[in-house]
Amino acid sequence: MVKTNASIDELIERILQTNTIIMKLRYLIGYVLVATLFFAACNSQKGLTVKGNIDNASDVSIYFDKKDFNNSITSLEKTDIGNKGNFKFHFPEGITPGIYRVRMGVKSVDLVLDGTEKSINIGGDLQNLQKYDYVIEGAPLAESYRSTMKDLVEQKIAQNDFNNVLDQLDPLVSMALANSLFSQNTQTLPLQKNICERLAEKYPGVQCVKDYEAMVQNLETTAKQQAQSSKKTYNVNVGDDAPEIALPDPNGKMRKLSDLEGQIVLVDFWASWCGPCRKANPGVVETYKKYKDQGFTVFSVSLDGVDQRTKKRLNNDSAKIDKSIASSKQRWIDAIKKDNLLWKHHVSDLAKWDSKAGKTYGVRSIPTTFLIDREGKIAALNPRHHAIETELKKLL
Repeated sequence: MVKTNASIDELIERILQTNTIIMKLRYLIGYVLVATLFFAACNSQKGLTVKGNIDNASDVSIYFDKKDFNNSITSLEKTDIGNKGNFKFHFPEGITPGIYRVRMGVKSVDLVLDGTEKSINIGGDLQNLQKYDYVIEGAPLAESYRSTMKDLVEQKIAQNDFNNVLDQLDPLVSMALANSLFSQNTQTLPLQKNICERLAEKYPGVQCVKDYEAMVQNLETTAKQQAQSSKKTYNVNVGDDAPEIALPDPNGKMRKLSDLEGQIVLVDFWASWCGPCRKANPGVVETYKKYKDQGFTVFSVSLDGVDQRTKKRLNNDSAKIDKSIASSKQRWIDAIKKDNLLWKHHVSDLAKWDSKAGKTYGVRSIPTTFLIDREGKIAALNPRHHAIETELKKLL
């Protein structure tokens, strides 16, 4: 009887041990299953998915392109937008950092990507894409680019603040903006070299950075060639003493360039009839406002008036010539007021292309500018747009 009870106890013990083993196996199997599902989910997130919905763009082809710095485009994928404007691209291996775009006909959405993006969603209306009025989710750099371009289009960023804005952005975004706005402009070379330095620090060895650096190096070579060519274009060179200009202002007061020695001076050749000059004036005004308290000013030389060619057209009739000169002078005065050219030094001999000052400096087209340093020497030949401020900062 005792022996029988011992056997029963052993059997029960074995059953309990077996149940314990089964429970452990269940936990182990459950753990393996959860881990398998987890890793499967992780694997499913590999690569990049770009999807979205574009209103008014149903039943058209849509492309995913890579943009290069030589203005060439490489199409990576093509698909069709559904009848509800939806689309989807998937890149199993992901993509490398760079500038891309989603294109529908002539409309497109630019994407600045650093290669870490997994899922990007784009939404908007086809008619508003050129206004940068759309939504990007899952790509912070692309959104930064979009919002900056939108602010530029809506003129929320002043021209002279743009350099500071670029310095605050991720260098990939700055690179994309520079490429879109002025990649081949030699006068923006200092700005673009600064972007290269920031890129090399944050994205060393990245191919698109190498490509951009190569483009900037080519731009620097072009700038040097242009500098050599400019010696033939103008009658003055960088480092020369700035030739004197002594001409009357609209009220007849004689104003001299030499009176401004000790200041940094932008000598600006322009005319009221010159469309590009008038378009450039707001930028000059902004630069003047920003730096006038630091010793910067503008000396404007107008090529309004009547030259020998015009006099011939008027049959050298003195009455007609005088009338034409008076009319041209009034347009000059009106343009100064309308364009809000705040500085005092506005001069002209009202001789148009026969302007003595223009001939002295070798001006053959307008607008043409010369930056003069505090010692009265030529510091830059025809700096325009963003380059004016860049060159000016070197002298302050």
